[in-house]
Amino acid sequence: MIVDQSTLLFCDASCLIAAAGKPTGGSGFLLSLCMRGLLRGAVSQPVLLEAERNILTKLTPQALNTYHNLLQTVPLTIAPIPHVPPESAWLKEVNAKDVHVVASTLAVKAPYVLTLDRTLAEEINRTALPIQALSPGEFMRGVLPFHVNFPSLRS
Repeated sequence: MIVDQSTLLFCDASCLIAAAGKPTGGSGFLLSLCMRGLLRGAVSQPVLLEAERNILTKLTPQALNTYHNLLQTVPLTIAPIPHVPPESAWLKEVNAKDVHVVASTLAVKAPYVLTLDRTLAEEINRTALPIQALSPGEFMRGVLPFHVNFPSLRS
């Protein structure tokens, strides 16, 4: 698959939390690529709320400021949360609390879900859906080298 400025990454709350807590980490780096227009990012309202709730209760006020700055500077598509028919085969694979992540990813046709939740990644990757769940590190090591502008991404 070609990776370029049109490649859409759906970020779950864990990645937003990680970027707020450590902007120089993998999640922060990938969001910086979205900010520079080298990738595209997507989230949903429940993801944004979950991230903010966790940052408020588990991280510092500076992390909350960083999070709000990310939301102001990184162009993120806000994905809808479509109704999922109860007969959808993938529902058996994904924990009910994370169905909104998969449904929103599918709604915006993002090929990748970035998550630090190993269980969620395993659940998504067990389905026959046209999406792949990866940690930011896995994405940077396994997919990002195929970006058409890969040699200049770090600059």
